[in-house]
Amino acid sequence: MTELKKEINFITQFYNQQDMLKIFIYIIIISVSTSIYAENDQYVLLVSMDGFRSDYLDITDTPNFDKMAKNGVQSEGLIPVFISKTFPNHYSIATGMYAESHGLIANSFFASDLDLHYSIRDRESVENGDFYGGEPIWVTAERQGVKTASYFWVGTEAAIAGVHPSIWKRYDQKVPFDDRIDSVMTWFSLPILHRPRLVMLYFHEPDWTGHEYGPSSAETVDQIQRMDGIIGTIMEKAGKLSIADKLNVLVVSDHGMTEVHPEQTIDLSGYTNLSDVKTIGAGPTVFLSSESRKRLTSVYNDLKQLPNAQVYWKDDIPERWHYRDHERIPEVLIIADEGWTLMPMGHGPGIPKGTHGYDNKLTSMHAIFVADGPAFKSGYSREVFENIHIYPLLVHILGLEPYAEIDGDLNVVKDILAH
Repeated sequence: MTELKKEINFITQFYNQQDMLKIFIYIIIISVSTSIYAENDQYVLLVSMDGFRSDYLDITDTPNFDKMAKNGVQSEGLIPVFISKTFPNHYSIATGMYAESHGLIANSFFASDLDLHYSIRDRESVENGDFYGGEPIWVTAERQGVKTASYFWVGTEAAIAGVHPSIWKRYDQKVPFDDRIDSVMTWFSLPILHRPRLVMLYFHEPDWTGHEYGPSSAETVDQIQRMDGIIGTIMEKAGKLSIADKLNVLVVSDHGMTEVHPEQTIDLSGYTNLSDVKTIGAGPTVFLSSESRKRLTSVYNDLKQLPNAQVYWKDDIPERWHYRDHERIPEVLIIADEGWTLMPMGHGPGIPKGTHGYDNKLTSMHAIFVADGPAFKSGYSREVFENIHIYPLLVHILGLEPYAEIDGDLNVVKDILAH
């Protein structure tokens, strides 16, 4: 009855006494609708803290994360998809697909199928739904009549298959974290027919600090403690919501972070001539392509002698990376060993003190997964799992029918569920 009153109060502010018949009809509609919602009234808040390495929880006090884990579930880590970069992994979490399946193969790449370049800093490409394959969770939900909201999740700024979340924001890193949290709580307090049952919330820390100062720095430790405080704020405010006993909070990250050093730089131009070969990327990975297979073969043979790096033809990329079967993946991939930096032309931006994008089996690349709510067991811990299994988990909690062509499997993570 409380939800019904809230809906009536919400709608009557738009009508006068002459519209009472309309209000009466609306009351009938929302009475039926609220009873339908009550049949499956689980809510989900999915929080991402960019670059939060799995062992960050062990290097300093994190009482709020600890409380979440004690009351809910925690994994030893979350394995990112390859490559272990921000955009591919946020979209894999959202779709339950490897990068080769959804097509968002890197933070920046050339989409040969569209004859367009994609870059996370290019507003036009970020908002172009043609770049995004598969079906992200908000599209799955909205198509089945479940409202969703996003505060800066990758992909939500684009109309994917013509669909946005019911509520979404264009990325603006300057928005204070507390303001983001307050908006989320406001959304969860809307009348039931306007209220999202899935909200996705993104924070760019501790990734930025990890890049700037390194994962083992005092600055990063301070940022971990700050983000733990953010979790405390979220859980405190969520506990005051009318839906508190129906809300599941999942905290994840997209990848980890590792130390890099200026002296561990590989100048590719010292091994071959790349002037007539198309190069994309720097740091942990570099992609090569050319219209001339003969020319590219020559470059490939030159680079096979690289120390502290591996060079692969597309067809030879390790199967466990699931990074072969998309036309956007270039012909040659170079990946540095952990902590080493590739420079295609012997120069580039300053070397950060921390980075990611390396082999996703490295524990330094592993992310976090902590969850608490009525859908989950209490005080349960489990081994690492791949982030592609989060999509089917969310679909299950929300009572949705999943998109058919996913790589994730609910059975892999079913052990964390209460029922």
